[in-house]
Amino acid sequence: MTKLILETISPIHIGSGEIYSSAEFLSMGNTIHRMDINKIYSLLSEKEREVFVDYLEDQYFRLDDFFRGKNISITASKLYSLEKKGQIPREIKEHIKTGMKGYLPGSSLKGAIKTAVMNTFMDEKKIEKIAEIFDNPDTRRRNGEIQRFVEDVFSSGGKQSSYSDFMRFVQITDFIPVNRLCVSEVKSLEVNDGIDSTNKWYWYQRNYKVVQSFLETIGIGEKLEGEIHFTYNDDVHYPLGLKGKADILNIEEIKYFIFNFSAEIIKYEISFANKYNINFLLDFYRKLMKLNTPESPVIKLGHGVGYLGTTVGLEIKKQDHEVFEQVRKSLRGRSYDFEYPKTRRIAIEENVPMGWCKIL
Repeated sequence: MTKLILETISPIHIGSGEIYSSAEFLSMGNTIHRMDINKIYSLLSEKEREVFVDYLEDQYFRLDDFFRGKNISITASKLYSLEKKGQIPREIKEHIKTGMKGYLPGSSLKGAIKTAVMNTFMDEKKIEKIAEIFDNPDTRRRNGEIQRFVEDVFSSGGKQSSYSDFMRFVQITDFIPVNRLCVSEVKSLEVNDGIDSTNKWYWYQRNYKVVQSFLETIGIGEKLEGEIHFTYNDDVHYPLGLKGKADILNIEEIKYFIFNFSAEIIKYEISFANKYNINFLLDFYRKLMKLNTPESPVIKLGHGVGYLGTTVGLEIKKQDHEVFEQVRKSLRGRSYDFEYPKTRRIAIEENVPMGWCKIL
């Protein structure tokens, strides 16, 4: 086992899929207490319980209002506390937890490593294969071909490709939970086609109102401890035909792949920020470039990683713009020919893009 320590450079959110409203938390100064509704109910008198239940049926109910003037112990009825830096939210998206403490799952880092390795393996022949796959108008068959393509990259190919995937010999533990999470206000930065040179970027709006979300996050400056273990043994696993590919299964090689992948993303983001006059992004990525080293690379995880951080899109774009356009046009939803992707998720209080950390 090799110890891994991640230090957060910007807020990280790994969603649990749950959202809770102001009916379930108290806001007190710079702290938000998420409350145990069942525990509160048990501490109330019979008459107060009836009123409380009626309030809970109101979609605009705020627990702050109900608690005012009541002698209810917050310590005895809270689940956990969060650091609040900005305004009081209406609802909050929950971060994944164990024992009411937020943590970073090893699977999140492993997925990011797999993307970095995948980008390293992209060559002219593989990009030509991707072009062939996306020539197929049948979405269902195309998705199956993409899956087989990925399996072949990480294996010896053939019928046993999923079994011989060398990434299954990389085991990463979940990272030790943090004692305190934050609430981060997040907005989507978007860019336009540059016709109006005075307004090249803006905050995404819906019905003429800026859209914002509030997320539980692991805050900046946290150090998360976990372990990585490589279980491949050439003498034992020789029949899988991974000789050569399995040679990368060591921490130094993995770090170097991450460094190269992150360096390409940073270079792209600096160009993006320059193009659209986004000065705070430009400052952030210039500093991040200096932090990214082969021995201690930076990596992006969780909410806000985006298309370029989870696919081989950036490598395709660098090597063959025509194939990149072919892939882009096949994607579901809106796709913009002047810039893709055109959005960035920004933690407003710190004015930084979400999800960056450094492997120490």
